[in-house]
Amino acid sequence: MNYAYLIIPLIVAISSQAIKLATDGVKGNFDIKNLFITYGGMPSTHSALTASITTLLGLKIGFASPIFAVSLVFTLIVMRDAVTFRKILGEQINRQLGHTGPQVLAGAAWGIIITYLLTLI
Repeated sequence: MNYAYLIIPLIVAISSQAIKLATDGVKGNFDIKNLFITYGGMPSTHSALTASITTLLGLKIGFASPIFAVSLVFTLIVMRDAVTFRKILGEQINRQLGHTGPQVLAGAAWGIIITYLLTLI
């Protein structure tokens, strides 16, 4: 098994959460417990993770492969869900569960860029 398919997306997800902690710290909301249990915030870790997997599949197997297409659709569903459904749900229970469009795009960009750079190593 090629462990890059697990390791690279995990690095992307953990580093995305670390960025979220740092941005919370700048806002005065730093709490180490938020490393693994927060929803919402900048960048979207769900978008970063799914974009990482999709990018990795495209780079390793090919952007014309069926598995890349399936992964891309999955990533787009996750990103849409982060902006719409989870945001509406969060408003209903007075908690931030969703993301803004820029947070989702930043997460996707982080996932793509870091995945590409890690595949060069």
